[in-house]
Order: sequence, then C-alpha cells, then structure tokens
Amino acid sequence: MTAVTSATSTTSRTGSTSSAVNNAELAGNFTEFLQLLTTKLQNQDPLSPLDPTQFTTQLAQFSEVEQAINTNTKLQSLIDAQSSGQMASSVSYLGKIIDAPGDKSALSQGSAHWSYNVASNAKEVAVAIVNSQGQVVRLLSGPTAQGVHQVVWDGTDDAGNTLPDGIYQLQVAARDQSGNPISVTTNSQTAVTGVSLQGGQVMLETASGPVALTNVASVRDPNASTN
Repeated sequence: MTAVTSATSTTSRTGSTSSAVNNAELAGNFTEFLQLLTTKLQNQDPLSPLDPTQFTTQLAQFSEVEQAINTNTKLQSLIDAQSSGQMASSVSYLGKIIDAPGDKSALSQGSAHWSYNVASNAKEVAVAIVNSQGQVVRLLSGPTAQGVHQVVWDGTDDAGNTLPDGIYQLQVAARDQSGNPISVTTNSQTAVTGVSLQGGQVMLETASGPVALTNVASVRDPNASTN
C-alpha cells in the first residue's frame, strides 16, 4: 500500500571538498623566469654589468615564485589527504538510505521512497508519480501541514497493477485556501551502493544516480523502525 506521511529526519552533513590546485602555469612561469635570468647574466655587457639592485630584485622575484610553487604543492597534498579521509569515512554510508535533493527514486522490490517539504500550511496537496516515459501512473493526496512528509510507494498504478522496477519521478503541487500555489521541495530517498571520487569530490553511488556527499540531507539505517 502506498503511504504519504509526515516525518522528520536527522541531518548529517559533511563539509565541502576543495577543488584541486593547478600548478602548471605557475611552474611554467618559474622555469621561464630562470631561463631568462640565466641568459641575461651570460650575455651581459662586461663594461656595463647588471645593476646589483636590479639583480637583487630579480632574485627576490625568483624566490617568491619558488615559494608560491612550494605552497601550492603543499596545499594540493592537504586537499588530497582531505579527499582520502572523506572517502574512507563515506564507506560507512554503504547500505544506508540517504535523503538528498531530487525528485527521482528507484522502485525496487515493490518500494520507492521520497519526501517533500511544504513551505506553509496548504488546503490541498496533489502527489503524482511519473514513469520514465513521462506518464502519470499514480495520483495521491498528501498531508497538507507545513513541514516534511514522507512518500512511500508500493509500485502499483491507480488500477492496482504492479509496475516494473525502474526510476520514477515524484511531482508535488500544493495550494493554499485561495488556490494560490505554495512552494514545495522534494528529496529522493535511496540506498547507497558504492562510493567514488570524481574531480576531487566524493560521490555516493545509488540506483537513482550519483549523489554528492555534500548534498546528503540525512542518512538512516534501512533496518531501523520508522514512525
């Protein structure tokens, strides 16, 4: 039986992973600077050698470029270590149910889960479940109170027919007493099947697609009882 109920969840967030630092351009400038300075010293006029003040200034610039490269290299090492640490900790998400922004969820073994958040009390809330061809397969009425509500679908259409496993979309529309639309946001709830690192960002693999670790709103044990 399909259920649309109110619920709350415990939020679990992880800090954002920093982007990798690209040293290629800076290193190229460093090498070019060194070559130009060496060439200038080799070809200077013996009767009019390089001014010591200018030479000292150029050496200082040389040192600044070198220090900048070393700083960026160390920063990259810290970023890599942080990403590795997040990868290790995110393994604990395997087999857990995560809640993240989105409207698509996987129907598997007669069950698909979402949640929606109504910005304010509504007069009516219409919930539609749509298949991959864009067809509405199930229409429901949802709780109208302000806050988060759970949608648990049993995989049957309006005629009671059992539909095949796959990815389905949740569409929710809410209206107030005057018939004006009320803002509604949706979250998909799906099990984590794997963890990967993409572009320095930890991604949780699910049947509905990859989810950035930083986008996870909540996590729960599928074996834990819910009210």
